[in-house]
Amino acid sequence: YYQERALRKMFSNGRARSGIIVLPCGAGKTLTGITAACTLRKSVMILTTSAVAVDQWRKQFEEYTTIDSSRLLTLTAETKQTLWPVDEAGVLVSTYTMLAFSGRRSLAAERIMQQIREREWGLLIFDEVQFAPAPAFRRINDLVKSHCRLGLTATLVREDDLIKDLQWLIGPKLFEANWIELQDQGFLARVSCQEVWCPMTADFYREYLRCSHAKQRKLWVCNPTKLMTCEWLLRYHEARGDKILVFSDNVFALLHTAKALNRPFIYGQVSAVERVAILNKFK
Repeated sequence: YYQERALRKMFSNGRARSGIIVLPCGAGKTLTGITAACTLRKSVMILTTSAVAVDQWRKQFEEYTTIDSSRLLTLTAETKQTLWPVDEAGVLVSTYTMLAFSGRRSLAAERIMQQIREREWGLLIFDEVQFAPAPAFRRINDLVKSHCRLGLTATLVREDDLIKDLQWLIGPKLFEANWIELQDQGFLARVSCQEVWCPMTADFYREYLRCSHAKQRKLWVCNPTKLMTCEWLLRYHEARGDKILVFSDNVFALLHTAKALNRPFIYGQVSAVERVAILNKFK
């Protein structure tokens, strides 16, 4: 019902309003975007952060709508499909990077970009809208002529102060769901959040105090106590049959941990095909 409340804010007074809808992870942002697209019944473009996300949006449209496959297209480095006739409606899913790229394109990609620029789009959806204010992506607003813009996110924050620019790039915040309320009402699984402190060993800490700041960062992200704790938690939850995701904001630590524990890993240099294969196994 919270998705209906969000969409009522967007389609109040019989017209579509541009703006941002904030829903927690797992609360159905994609389905909300699909419903908005179906409500407008005009050509829709969806921008995501990666080719994997493009594929996920495509699959969700196939599952929840009756759209013909010839009207559900994707634009990535691997797939470039000519758009449907101008007088018909369809859905195009692509990435921020693909649209904002300012370098030399292939003839096929340039032809599609020209079609995109010449179209009047009914709706432009920004998935993970917190990425939209990035300087590299701002030109998208000039490239794509759309009557309505919808931003979707679970985390309306950035490390810089550019998040405030969404007000004029996309529009105001239309709706924000409280994850605690959704959890209490049974829409989201209950979360147990624990913080585990992992003190360095004496020798490791002594070396940490002596070295440069750059080396200190490498030492704290690869703190052996932390890695051993991570391994223990992995084995504990695997023994229970749980599914486990380990996140790291440091690629060096990610690769070291994954290889040491002989587990699959995903980062920037992993191909889209391999990413999808790993994620499908995880499901």
